[in-house]
Order: sequence, then structure tokens, then C-alpha cells
Amino acid sequence: MKKILPVISNIIPSSRAQSRDLMNRFLHFGRNDIIIVLMLFFGSFSPAHAQSVSLSISPPVVEILLAPNQSVSQTFTLQTQGENILVTPELHLAHPSDSSGHVEIDSTPLSPSSIPLTIKFSGPSHTPTLTFTAANTDKAQDVYLALVFRASPPSTIYDLRSTITTPSISALILVTITPTDTLPINLEIKDFSPPLFHDSWFPLTFTPFLTNNTPTMIRPEGQYEIISPSGKTVLSLPLYPNLILGNSSRLLQGTVPCQPLQGTVPCNPTPLTWSPTWRNLGPHALRLTITTTGGTQIIQVEKTIWILPVRIAIITVLFILLFIIFLVTRGKSLSPPLDRLSQKTYS
Repeated sequence: MKKILPVISNIIPSSRAQSRDLMNRFLHFGRNDIIIVLMLFFGSFSPAHAQSVSLSISPPVVEILLAPNQSVSQTFTLQTQGENILVTPELHLAHPSDSSGHVEIDSTPLSPSSIPLTIKFSGPSHTPTLTFTAANTDKAQDVYLALVFRASPPSTIYDLRSTITTPSISALILVTITPTDTLPINLEIKDFSPPLFHDSWFPLTFTPFLTNNTPTMIRPEGQYEIISPSGKTVLSLPLYPNLILGNSSRLLQGTVPCQPLQGTVPCNPTPLTWSPTWRNLGPHALRLTITTTGGTQIIQVEKTIWILPVRIAIITVLFILLFIIFLVTRGKSLSPPLDRLSQKTYS
């Protein structure tokens, strides 16, 4: 055994050295393989180039009223901040998409034969002038367009393998074609159904919608009023004059007039919210009136709601119950037991 131990002790260090050498070689070649794989992986992608581009257009929205066979021209101005920018104007159809006034623009350019309008472009691409000529029609109808400006750098700047983003901006063109001086009006107030009772502790908020059932756009005005049981108007809020496109709906909102340097214009829209006080109790009338721009009444809806102090009543009842329980508990703790009273009486 004494002769074998030195031999084994000499073999073990040698095997450890060989394993370290093999491990170092593996790590060396492994790192090189990983680097080569990463180079091949990232080298297979096309280079992406970014360019700072700022776009603005004027006017952003145009409303046009046309009679059949009549023409009107409108010039748009595109301002860009960026070098070597090529601009391509295109016309696309637009459609109302929600009740907040947003529109959805078709991804493909407009087919001229699909609308009752003839449109001609003239002038440079940064300031094009569009001439609209209405077709001969016997009924009122709308056409909603988006003039899309696509800005892109020249193809000579980057090679064919480059990946380039294309910024764009659009202006809305809302055209109404009508053969008469009057437009059809068919409006409907929806989702204006207040509950029978409302707690005066909380604000009273409504989100009604105004639906335009005609194919032509309209910009109505109106008033939201709350009338007390005595006939006094406790809230009178003008409605925000939103534009409602044909066959679409808009959320009715109020507005508080601003006082700029010249004239009075509506501020940003606000919700139809009223915070009652402890004096505003009983049946209240909620009245929504929709009018034209000239003040002619189109539609009026009136609902009744009872304003009651529900939260205050619940708190008062609970307080009274707790007070009664407290008195009963205190009375029991102060009154002596009956057996003690009998002992004192007959002793």
C-alpha cells in the first residue's frame, strides 16, 4: 500500500491539469463560435435608418357645401422640417369610427369613380390646390375624404437593403352635396334614462348620445337644464357644438364659455355633471334641448328624477341605533340585580 499511494498521487494532479486544459480550449472555441453565430445573425438584417421629420398641415379640417355641377377650390399648405424630403399627396376615403369624433382612413387610395365628385390637383406637392366639382344629383349626400401627405427621403440616400419609416399627416375634407337650400334633419337622443332616485351625496352625471340618422353632417347646439320642484333652474349648461357626421353618433357634452381677447368661444367639452346640495331635494326635471345654429328647436327630452338624502338618512338611522344600544347597555350595567333588591327589601 505504501508503494501504490505515491503513484496514485502523481496521476491525480496530471488528470486535473489535463481537464483544465480541455476546459480552456472548449471555452476558447465556444466563445469564437458564439461570436461568429451572432455576426451571421445580425448581419442578415437590413440596416434601419431614422430621420427626424416634423410635419404640419393647414387647414387641418375643411367643410364644403356644394350644389350639383358647382366647383370650389381649396389650397393646402404642408410645412416640413427635415432635409431631402419628398412629399406625395394622396386622397383616401374617411369614415366615422366612434362617438368621440374620430375617423378611420382607408389604407388604399381613392378610386375616383366611387364618389359623386370630380377632383383635380394643381400646384406643387407641398402646396397643392384641389378643385372639387359636384356631380348632378337629386338628393343630399356627404363625401368624407382625407388628403394624406406621405414624406419619404429620396431613394438615392439609402441602399435597397435599408429599412425606412414613412411619416405621414392628413387633412380632413368633409363635403356635403345638396340640390336644395335645406338639409334633412333627423336626430335622436339615446342613453338618456336617469334612475328614479338619486342620492344627493353623489354627483349626478349622464353620458347621452346624439344620433344623426341622415346621410349629411350637422353641427347642432343645445342646452342641458335641471329644474327644481319650485320651477327654478338650478343648472343651465350649453352643449358643446360637436360636428356629427352622417349616420353616426356623438357623445353629448357641456361647455363653459371662455372669454378670450375677442368674442366668446366655447372651451373644451365637459361632462354633464351636477353636484346637488342638501337643499336640492325632491323631484327634479332633467331637460335636454337640441337646436340648430340659428336657435330653432329640433328635439327636446325631459326626464324626472327624485333627489333624496339616502346616505345621510342611512348614517342618521345607524347613529340612532348605536345610541339606543349604548343607552340600553349602560342601563343594564348601572341597574342592580333583582336578587339583591329582594334581599334588601325582606331583610
